Amino acid sequence: MRDLVGAYIEKYKLLTFDKPVLVGVSGGADSIALLTLLAESGYCCIAAHCNFHLRGEESLRDELFVRHYAEQLQIPFCKTDFDTEAYALHHKLSIEMAARELRYNWFEEQLLVWNAQAIAVAHHRDDSTETLLMNLLRGSGIRGMRGIQPRNGKVVRPFLAVSRDMILNWLAGKHIPFVTDSSNQSDQYTRNFIRLRVLPLLEEINPSASETIARTAENLSATAEIYEQAVEGFRQKIWINANQLDIDKLLDCPAPETVLYELLQPFHFSRIQISSIFRSLGDISGKQFYSSTHYLLKDRNRLFVYPLNEVAVSSQSYELDLSKSF
Repeated sequence: MRDLVGAYIEKYKLLTFDKPVLVGVSGGADSIALLTLLAESGYCCIAAHCNFHLRGEESLRDELFVRHYAEQLQIPFCKTDFDTEAYALHHKLSIEMAARELRYNWFEEQLLVWNAQAIAVAHHRDDSTETLLMNLLRGSGIRGMRGIQPRNGKVVRPFLAVSRDMILNWLAGKHIPFVTDSSNQSDQYTRNFIRLRVLPLLEEINPSASETIARTAENLSATAEIYEQAVEGFRQKIWINANQLDIDKLLDCPAPETVLYELLQPFHFSRIQISSIFRSLGDISGKQFYSSTHYLLKDRNRLFVYPLNEVAVSSQSYELDLSKSF
């Protein structure tokens, strides 16, 4: 497993040996394995633990376990405490999303404190498979079909090269202890439901289902890169300036509605709105559409996009009634 992870780190240039690595460690099997393997591989690691105070005594148990394990490895330990439920309520987030936001915001702060090169987290190949299936159920586009990426800014994921079973077998072979989060056995959350109930059914059809889906996600990741380069080429061709889109050039593109979606979704127009805009391209001038931040006007063979706080819409001085809802 060490060779697989090392090759993966090298392939995607995730880490170097010249600066510390902040390792997110919950105390579970995956993060304990990641911390141990990186330390054994010669990386200078800092064990970073978040106590979300969601599981009573179990949360305290996890914190103490990680602290003691870091001491055994002679690795610096840092930790923080969150009132996750209060944060979720205040920001109107699910507990899961609140914990994620709190965790990564703190990790970013600790990067500066420790002058670390990256935040290493223990997502593995099975996590990427679950993510692809979740995004598929949500109707995601090609970007969502890529699964989890090896790097997202300063966050790196060296364990995407290995499966959960490989991690557990590696820990067992080295007699390394870890703690178990009891909430992982509940199918209350979508990801757990997929892990505990959906994937076992898929593996009845294909015992290598998880590995096959993960390989598909990797292939789609390469396809998405090509797709994004093509979209950027269309963007440069179709946008006349910062706010004018040439309809004739758009319609010359392959899959013009998809191209239009990619060009307009940064302005917070929904997929349904963009479909309506596309259908209006052959209509008379003056059609207007509103997102939460922008409005769009069709004028002959142009689409004009403006922030809502702008008064002048175009050189034709159209009068817009911003109280309308379209």
